[in-house]
Amino acid sequence: MTREEYLEMKDLVIKKEDIIPQLVDLKYAVDQATILTITDKDGKILYVNDQFCKVIQYSKEELLANNHRMLNSGYHSKEYYKNLWETVISGNVWRGVLRNKAKDGSYIWLDTTIVPFLDKDGKPYQYISIRDDVTEKKQVEEELKESEEKYRLITENTSDIITVINRDGNIMYITPSSYAVLGHNIEDIEHSKFLRWVHKNDRENVTLMVKTIFKGRKSFGDVEFRMRKKDGSFLSAEAKISAVLDDEGNEVGTLVLVIRDITLRKHSEKMIYHLSHHDTLTGLPNRAFFMNHLSKEFYHAKVIHDELAVLYLDVDRFKNINDSLGHEKGDTVLTEIANRLRTSIHAKDFVARIGGDEFVILLSRSTRDEVIAIADKIVESLQNPITVSKNLYTVTGSIGISVYPSEVKTPEELLKQANIASDTVKAKGRNSYLFFHKNMEERSLERILLENEMKKAIKLDQFTLEYQPKIDIKSGKLIGMEALVRWNHPELGKIPPGKFIPIAEETGLITVLGEVILRKGCEQTHRWQEEGYTDLVLSVNLSTKQLYQNDLIEKIKLILRETNLDSKWLELEVTETAFTNIDNAQSILQEIRDLGIQVSIDDFGAGYSSFSYLKNLPVNTLKIDASFIRDIDLNKESQAIVNGIVDIAEKLKLNVIAEGIETVEQLDQLKDAECPQGQGYYFSKPLTADTFHQFLKKEHRLTFH
Repeated sequence: MTREEYLEMKDLVIKKEDIIPQLVDLKYAVDQATILTITDKDGKILYVNDQFCKVIQYSKEELLANNHRMLNSGYHSKEYYKNLWETVISGNVWRGVLRNKAKDGSYIWLDTTIVPFLDKDGKPYQYISIRDDVTEKKQVEEELKESEEKYRLITENTSDIITVINRDGNIMYITPSSYAVLGHNIEDIEHSKFLRWVHKNDRENVTLMVKTIFKGRKSFGDVEFRMRKKDGSFLSAEAKISAVLDDEGNEVGTLVLVIRDITLRKHSEKMIYHLSHHDTLTGLPNRAFFMNHLSKEFYHAKVIHDELAVLYLDVDRFKNINDSLGHEKGDTVLTEIANRLRTSIHAKDFVARIGGDEFVILLSRSTRDEVIAIADKIVESLQNPITVSKNLYTVTGSIGISVYPSEVKTPEELLKQANIASDTVKAKGRNSYLFFHKNMEERSLERILLENEMKKAIKLDQFTLEYQPKIDIKSGKLIGMEALVRWNHPELGKIPPGKFIPIAEETGLITVLGEVILRKGCEQTHRWQEEGYTDLVLSVNLSTKQLYQNDLIEKIKLILRETNLDSKWLELEVTETAFTNIDNAQSILQEIRDLGIQVSIDDFGAGYSSFSYLKNLPVNTLKIDASFIRDIDLNKESQAIVNGIVDIAEKLKLNVIAEGIETVEQLDQLKDAECPQGQGYYFSKPLTADTFHQFLKKEHRLTFH
């Protein structure tokens, strides 16, 4: 409406009785529908409706005749109000959002329209403000803005790559961190196919996981793959993939991938795997690696009816070499022997060092004549003098040979037969080789005696336990103890565990002996708890044969119930050799964990475990093998293995304990590696129950730093 039309309207004569009812109705409607105020040209409040009073929490009496500035919250700038006043003073309508301050100090956001009323000269003489309360809307907007800002900070500053892909595999969004990790500009990656950046050999695995989640078979998943960098190299990546439903919530519309660079972790795993599966002196595979390889080849040969041969080489009189030349020169001899063995076999064959002066060779797909030819070659090779510090020395070896197919049922039996044959060669004069024959397997009188005496000892309760303390390295406090079995025979005296445990394993007596050890340990621990030593965890070794007992879980439950020991104070230690059958081991260990019992991998690093298995195994603790602790203060490779195990255990949220600590130098290295727990003669030798009780009494005054 123009100014002229407005003035003309005022000059019209309207009957008073017609307009007043309409105005009353109009005022009522406006008061109910909106927040209304009227001020004069200077901002003094002339009128407020009930809606405004309700929102602003002042009464009409408190508002009328006061300036509207009393509601100013101080939020808006002077320029903001300057623009408002310049607009309405010029006779134009102003629209915007104002934050006012209520009587209780809270802030009210009002979507405001200010209409100036003009006099006949076109000058404003008062203003009517029509408002809408948008406080809740503004709060939502602020929360959303704050949330978006947090998300922006996270996505733009995270070292991980976060990306969103659609059903076509196109990248819809990727975080700026992709440039720092991959070197590609965001523009080069966005809207491209995700698989374009994945190593071609890994695309099948990635595609399978992506399709599985898009089809709704699972809502999330993990996948490892290699990702191409700008320089053409590849980094190792781990992606956690999550499904995002479409707007209707009916099906998966997009996937969010959080991608982490695990190149260093993979490198550490590879290095540790190599170091823990190879002999540090000769570089040959060690016993664990050999047994793993032998196991695979043995069962493969059974399926395809192939031939295998194991050659067990024991260097003759090597102790004399060490005693006369010293260990350093003895190591030189062993290294040269390893080199000669490497050159004596074919590329398809496998040689390992499994003991101080013991080597084994696995010949695959070899006839008897071929085995004899290689055995002759090795014997001849060893007879060539070895130069050590400009002096020549001649060594010989006794080689035992076992072959498959034969009556053996396991790879362990095949190796054992080769060992027996090697011992027979030594007994017959050394420096030769013999094929295994069943007559060689006649057991010695001592072995027969020990087996019979063990059976009696179990019945007569001759086995006792000693307890070796386990210490928190940082605080030096006692945290538990490992139960170690001892046999003090009334006539034969103290028999070393290394002598009777292998016999127990081979004869099956270990299952009965293991039950005795577990029961005695639980009984003693409960007695100590009754005396007030309530926070000690008992560790008991569980042999592989025990692990696969059909009634193992029921036996453990029964012993815990009868000894009144809470399951949380028991830890069972399982050696890595139990994981050759990983699926069965995993399910059994999970049942043990479900009882509330802790599970530890004993002798970790010297056996079969792969780091890829660890994240799926239901275990609590890794017990680093003592062989890595023995020279940790001298050997950088041992240091690297221990550091790597601690680092990976931390990432997998596993505890770590080092066994075999004997010196303060070893302890210092473990502290530097941040290994949390330790065990060994440095803290205490294994103690009888009575002596350990005295140790407990003193423990509150002892720390081991």
